[in-house]
Amino acid sequence: MQRRFDDCRGAYLTVYLSLVFGIILSLLLALIEGAAAGAAKAQAELVADLGMDSVFAEYHRELLEQYGLFFIDSSYGTKSGGVGRIEQRLAYYMDKNLNPDRELNLINAATLLRLDNPYLETEELSYASDENGDVWKAQAVNYMKAVYGGDIISTIERHLDTVNANELTTRDISAELEEQKQKFDKLLSDEEITEYSGEESEEGYSYDKISGIADCIIGKGMLFLALPQGSELSAVSVDKGQYLSARMKSGHVNKGTGLRAGAEKPDSIVDELIYNEYLTRACGNYRNVKDGSLLNYELEYILCGNDSDISNLRDCAERLFALRSVSNAIYLFQDSVKKAEVEAIALIICTLLTVPEAAKALSYIILVIWAMVEALDDVQTLLDGGKVPLLKNSGSWGVGLTDAFDIKLSGGSRESEGLSYEDYLKIFLALMNKKDKTLRSLDIVEMDIRQTEGNESFRIDNCADYMRTSFGFVNSYGHEVVFDKEMCYE
Repeated sequence: MQRRFDDCRGAYLTVYLSLVFGIILSLLLALIEGAAAGAAKAQAELVADLGMDSVFAEYHRELLEQYGLFFIDSSYGTKSGGVGRIEQRLAYYMDKNLNPDRELNLINAATLLRLDNPYLETEELSYASDENGDVWKAQAVNYMKAVYGGDIISTIERHLDTVNANELTTRDISAELEEQKQKFDKLLSDEEITEYSGEESEEGYSYDKISGIADCIIGKGMLFLALPQGSELSAVSVDKGQYLSARMKSGHVNKGTGLRAGAEKPDSIVDELIYNEYLTRACGNYRNVKDGSLLNYELEYILCGNDSDISNLRDCAERLFALRSVSNAIYLFQDSVKKAEVEAIALIICTLLTVPEAAKALSYIILVIWAMVEALDDVQTLLDGGKVPLLKNSGSWGVGLTDAFDIKLSGGSRESEGLSYEDYLKIFLALMNKKDKTLRSLDIVEMDIRQTEGNESFRIDNCADYMRTSFGFVNSYGHEVVFDKEMCYE
């Protein structure tokens, strides 16, 4: 009887241990399963991170060298690019990390998890040209803020205040001159005065000479009158149709998702002025030609958008001339000494014409013409490397009244203080259309990069600086791991 009881007690322990071991084994298997799933997730995320890091490490070297910005060229030196090319590179690098022993050619070699990546899709990609170039501009502005700080625009802000307060770029002094000339000519016509119009005073002044000065400036070409002696102009021209701004108009560009979520749109006045400063540092101009550039006068192209250096420089010179004419006229009309000199000459000429009552109108014409000849001298000074203040005083005036009648310039006089040619270009950049400025600046980027070896087909709308990609992994145990990764250049 006792033995039967002992047998029952032994059977009880066996059942108990079987139940305990079943629970422990289940726990162990669950832990192993969890460890396998965790290891799969950890390896998958590590592989994705390494792949993204490798893709972003392939930034375009010439863009960094010339423009200080980081972008992936999705064409990788070929004629076409796009998100598919980037995904191919990402998949290539991920495969290297998923199967590190593959290149060793080991028979039946495999990692423990045998992780595979059957799903890879880029959900978001920001191209430099997205949002009319704002992706490019945003990185350029952030670069300038990081490198140079916030003091780089304080001076140009003061200059812009002066320009706007005095209407230096909105007032059309040439139109005012033409209107006054027409009124004066009509007065002479009404009085039937023609035979004395060419008669000169003892000082050599005549109405014919006055009325011909403005025509001479316009007819001969203001740029060539103002060019310093011995200057040589670039004869380079380009086919604008092959660059970004033209492709944008035709719709033949790669389109991404624009600025990434959380990125600040660079459309404030401060951002615009910072971008202008960036352009003046990254691009060449008439006074400072950039090595290796296609166009010699790059800032002038951004401002004017013509297909040749000479036409862009001519248009910039005309803008300078218009601004300087207004500024000089403001000074002359406030200078009592110079006004008195002009009024005396106007009275003499009108007396010769037997219309002394028209002396006030003629003095206005002479003052504006004097301002325009002084403006020619200013443009010559700027093109020759000198400086000209936005608003003048008696100490900064160059052309005398007698020389103005013969359009004799002072030969590029220098000012120790004032604005340089490049400073005036910054003013014009600040006043131009933002979209045109950004797209033309990207034209310049394409022109310059295509000049370098291996980048003959470079397109800025192939270049990306942000991507968000969805990944799907599965291991040998059937565990699936799905997640998103994003990366950008900060």
